[in-house]
Amino acid sequence: MTAPERGTKSPIRYREAIRLTSTLQRVTEDNPGMFTGPGTNTHIVGTDDVFVIDPGEDRPDGHFEALVEAIGERKVTGIVPTHGHPDHWPMAPRLKDHFGAPILAFADYRGLAPDQKLEDGSILSVEGCELTAMHTPGHASDHVALVMRDENGCSLLSGDHVMGWSTTIISPPDGNLNQFLDSLERLLELDVEIMYPAHGVAVSDPRERMVELREHRHERTRQALAALESGPATIAQLVSTIYRDVDERLHGAAQRSLWAHLEALCEEHRVQRIGTDGFSAVWRLTD
Repeated sequence: MTAPERGTKSPIRYREAIRLTSTLQRVTEDNPGMFTGPGTNTHIVGTDDVFVIDPGEDRPDGHFEALVEAIGERKVTGIVPTHGHPDHWPMAPRLKDHFGAPILAFADYRGLAPDQKLEDGSILSVEGCELTAMHTPGHASDHVALVMRDENGCSLLSGDHVMGWSTTIISPPDGNLNQFLDSLERLLELDVEIMYPAHGVAVSDPRERMVELREHRHERTRQALAALESGPATIAQLVSTIYRDVDERLHGAAQRSLWAHLEALCEEHRVQRIGTDGFSAVWRLTD
């Protein structure tokens, strides 16, 4: 069966409301970077009443004005950052003041202070569309993905947990690889046809992508164990071996990612950390 397209061929364009389905629009902020890809996608969900998902950064880049124009006279029922990283939520208070809508999020997080807190399983409804919040920690402890059901079927607003253009950064101590993989397994149980991440274009085969990311993480773990067979090492030493195929500009992020793999192995008692700080510590296989 051919997967439905539903906006998968719609390119990223800044400050323009792209119609993805009858109940979903995307406005991409002009904040591209190595960790944001082409920019932060703000999704507008609904028809007459809407939810604004991942409002983005509060910058003088025209994103606020583009959102106001896209929403028009419609009622904003809620503003929902998928998590509290600074490329996802700082525009929320400005939109709240403009539209009189509450901010909904899983938890207080580094400046993000929601008016209402979501729980795992919270239902958010507007005419013709229902969102179910799933707590998906791993990339961030407060991360939620939103399962969207409407006349088009079932899709996933995946935030940063799963993206098509890049693997997700997992940065301890707030990021946790074992939690990320557990959350991924929960998402794999869903019958989702299309995925709309917070960065990059829509993904037409979510299951294939999630399996690919799971296997990538398992392979990095195998590489870490293999590298430690040569003897104890620091994270920097391990990265120079394991990530030799990765752009050196990303080695800082790779160190944080490898730290997550090593912490996960510590949780499983397969690796020991000698020292308190993850970056300066020496890591070794358990006896």
